[in-house]
Amino acid sequence: MKSLALTTLAAVAVLAGCHLGAGEQAGRDSGAAAPSPSVPMNVTPLPAASIAAYVNPAHLPPYTGPTGSVEGTIRVDGPPAPDAKGVDFSGCPDAARMYGKLFREGPPGADGSRPLADALGAITGYTNYYLPERKESQSLVIDDCAFAARTVAMTFGQRLEVANKTPELWAPILTQAPMPVLMMATSKGDPVRLYPPHPGYFTLADKEKHHWATADVYALLHPLHTVSDVVGHYRIDGVPVGKLKVSARLAALQRESSAEVDVLENVVKTVDLVLHYTPIAPMVSDGGPKPHVIP
Repeated sequence: MKSLALTTLAAVAVLAGCHLGAGEQAGRDSGAAAPSPSVPMNVTPLPAASIAAYVNPAHLPPYTGPTGSVEGTIRVDGPPAPDAKGVDFSGCPDAARMYGKLFREGPPGADGSRPLADALGAITGYTNYYLPERKESQSLVIDDCAFAARTVAMTFGQRLEVANKTPELWAPILTQAPMPVLMMATSKGDPVRLYPPHPGYFTLADKEKHHWATADVYALLHPLHTVSDVVGHYRIDGVPVGKLKVSARLAALQRESSAEVDVLENVVKTVDLVLHYTPIAPMVSDGGPKPHVIP
């Protein structure tokens, strides 16, 4: 569950981003768009050379050609999501809406599949260039005793900003990236800033009393990623034209699915994906068993 299983999505985690100098960062807010730079984004404490060595090791030029979009619905079939085991929500019943099941899904359609929330979607398959990340951060809100999503997709070199809208004190951390100082997210205060130390998979958790609150965090190395919403919808814009691959995965299912897509300039292509839920399934892809891969 804690690894990228497909070579496709392992490749997602070794592609590109973009960089701002310190003076540029000071004059830009966290969501502002930036011109396409020639070096990767880095607003982390890590050296710029460390970021660049991951996201653009071949020193490829940034993509500047035409783009299109890919959107669709990610669904799940198989048995319905079981109840979460060993979780006590008595201290905050509202959290059960987010974490009460193994995964979040909608009502079944005619074929029995259900819309799947919190699924990672990503596009891979391009070569001879890299795609710059233009935003400094990804944001996540704490509300109703829960993180607002159970999956976060970000680009390596960005920061993750976690803001607290509850009246309680939270201490969000990336459990695989311990920090020397525990940062507190105060009620309606400034967000806590977290920095994945390398590309790959992390778990966002709370070091205060909210033991049920977790989220899967993927630090990928290009911006062609997103997370499906509560109705299973996803959309990725700024996709280079050509024949590429769109993939989806959900850590709780230990499954992935992918499909080819021919991206056209200024066209929104629709690609629906289905993940198969098999209780206590081994890590496999639709193409057969794959090894666990951490980039």
